[in-house]
Amino acid sequence: MRSLPSSNRIEGLDTVRAVAALSVVFAHLLGPSMPGISRYIFTGHPAVIAFFVVSGFCIHYPYRFRGLQVAPFLAGRFIRIVPPATAAFILAQVLGMKAYNPIDGYILWSVVCEAVYYCLYPLILPISRRIGWPILIATSVIASYGVAIGLGSDGFGNAQAYGPQLNWVVGLPAWLLGCYLAENFERLKLPGNVWGWRAATAASASTLYWATMNTGAGFYLTMVPFSALAGCWILGEIRSASERGPISTMESIGGACFSIYLVHAIAATAVERFVISTPALVCLLSLALVYPFYRWIEKPSHGAARHAKKAIEELERRRRLKEGINLLG
Repeated sequence: MRSLPSSNRIEGLDTVRAVAALSVVFAHLLGPSMPGISRYIFTGHPAVIAFFVVSGFCIHYPYRFRGLQVAPFLAGRFIRIVPPATAAFILAQVLGMKAYNPIDGYILWSVVCEAVYYCLYPLILPISRRIGWPILIATSVIASYGVAIGLGSDGFGNAQAYGPQLNWVVGLPAWLLGCYLAENFERLKLPGNVWGWRAATAASASTLYWATMNTGAGFYLTMVPFSALAGCWILGEIRSASERGPISTMESIGGACFSIYLVHAIAATAVERFVISTPALVCLLSLALVYPFYRWIEKPSHGAARHAKKAIEELERRRRLKEGINLLG
């Protein structure tokens, strides 16, 4: 049995990212053409909620037992996500995809939520150490349902019907749950095996998709409890990777999940405009077109983010050292 990870990289999380990203792709590009109940196999909203849980986990894990330097943290996070998101937005507008926008469109709404969570984290971290994650999560659940129930949703029961001002409130419990898991995953007990949690999560996501489209129980009401199930699945993937090793193919795909998420609909629009093909071929070609975006835009942004974070941390270290010398002098 392998030991649980001690570095800042947790094996298994990229597998979750890969599954979530591909689920979004298939839901958008294959789902509408699938017959009958099979169109509910692949889901978008539940996958985004899983992304939120993973994001909270990844953000909090390096800082769960140490302090946070705000400037390096924010610089690293925003340099990582803003250039790819901006590039994707520009590409979408060139192709005439007016619905691809951060205000009332799809895809970018969740990126805006992420940006809000990054900005809030320097405030959330000290509060969590004072009152604990359970109270923070409980408070966020009340706020989430206050928005969801108080304002209702659109005709499709979407959980992103509230604009950039409030969408993040609805998704906040999932993100905070990820933070809680990051701090406690080594001691949390998880019954069953990873295949059981995979099956339960997939079946629940599909059922909630069906319920959203056919009943009054829309995603805006069901995504908070689903995030708890997604959290169990994520723990299962981490435990499985620590015991048996990660699934290398899925981990590789998960490394490019942000590009897959951002670009698949844009690539599909381009393919459909210039190539007459079946939905399956559109999906395949769209995924192939993701790689150049990852290679030339997302991956350099990752490198720039790491460099900027380290550079600002070094400046902060030198500043504190200089202040210490001045005090001694």
